[in-house]
Amino acid sequence: MDFDLLANLTWRETLIAIVALLVLYVVVVFLRLRRIKQGKMDLSVPEQLAAKSALAAYAAEQSPPDAAPPAAAPELLSAPSEFAFPWNEPPEEIPGQQRIDALEREVTQLRKEVGSLRAEVLVLREEQRREQTQAQVTQNVSPLYSDAMQMAIQGYDALSISEHCGIARAEAELVVALVRNRNDAN
Repeated sequence: MDFDLLANLTWRETLIAIVALLVLYVVVVFLRLRRIKQGKMDLSVPEQLAAKSALAAYAAEQSPPDAAPPAAAPELLSAPSEFAFPWNEPPEEIPGQQRIDALEREVTQLRKEVGSLRAEVLVLREEQRREQTQAQVTQNVSPLYSDAMQMAIQGYDALSISEHCGIARAEAELVVALVRNRNDAN
């Protein structure tokens, strides 16, 4: 039967029902707020003392060390010790701080070692590139002059190169000059 009544409601009746529910909700919220407000006025003595002690601790923390304590401080200082607040104390040492410091030192040492290894790799890479260009130079020379070129790279003079390789002295001097010019360019 209740379902028939709800099904036969017009939009005006529905709107009036919604407004009535909203008014009822506002009244309930208002009464709850009033009860909460009255509850705050009736603080017991220990709660008031705790609030004053907290206020004094905050004021003492915010004031400079040379400044005198606030006027309300003498009555608050007589509060029982059970209201001492731990937030005024320095923080405890971070657990594992020594281990963290040791790991940071180790990371710094490893970074230094990686830097030196990078420098060594760069030097080796440069040497390899120089050796590779010298090998390419000897490969680009005809097989007849490859021995002469090798001897010139090793520092032999033109006369010993011409005698050993069986080439003319002028050709041996040309090979020595070619190697000297390439070494000067690098």
